[in-house]
Amino acid sequence: MNVCVLGYGRIWTTRASGSHRAAAYFNTTGVVIDGKARTRSYIYGYVRLDDCLGFHPDLAARTLHRVFGTGGVTVWNGRRKLFLQTRQPKGAVPDRYLVRVSESEVGRVNRTHWWLCDAGEVISFSEGNGQQEILILLPIRVATRQHRSIPSDPGWRPFPRSEIQEIRRVKTSCDTDKEVSASDRKTAPC
Repeated sequence: MNVCVLGYGRIWTTRASGSHRAAAYFNTTGVVIDGKARTRSYIYGYVRLDDCLGFHPDLAARTLHRVFGTGGVTVWNGRRKLFLQTRQPKGAVPDRYLVRVSESEVGRVNRTHWWLCDAGEVISFSEGNGQQEILILLPIRVATRQHRSIPSDPGWRPFPRSEIQEIRRVKTSCDTDKEVSASDRKTAPC
């Protein structure tokens, strides 16, 4: 699966390189408490990138709108992870978008069920101090509301600010006044 990165969470951690391995960088969501980003995970998960890709967290902005190859979201030791394994060549078409959203962009998220629809796959969800931050994989049909396919224009950037309204629409259509049961998840309106 190809994933286009449109945003990262606030928190970066590093696993130092060893004699037989490259350094690894892990990104997750967090909220600001007393001026520092802290994990307050409702759902803990992370995105992993390795040093061998030429990646460094100080230069993370350079990887925005880049496409990476991945095996998708997996669960290991109860943690959701997305390992961005290979950098795809320019012009590669993504299957999904890695998006960071917060309550200031889409409104308060009812954390008990809105992402259980088929529209997205939550990687990490942090909540605390009146803030929320979510890393979510969105399929192309949600993230590119007005585009049937990726334009060939090299200056095109997916998920412009106006597309946040589509996330709001998806969130609203998935919000209900009742809990979504396991059997309803497959038929959620998204």
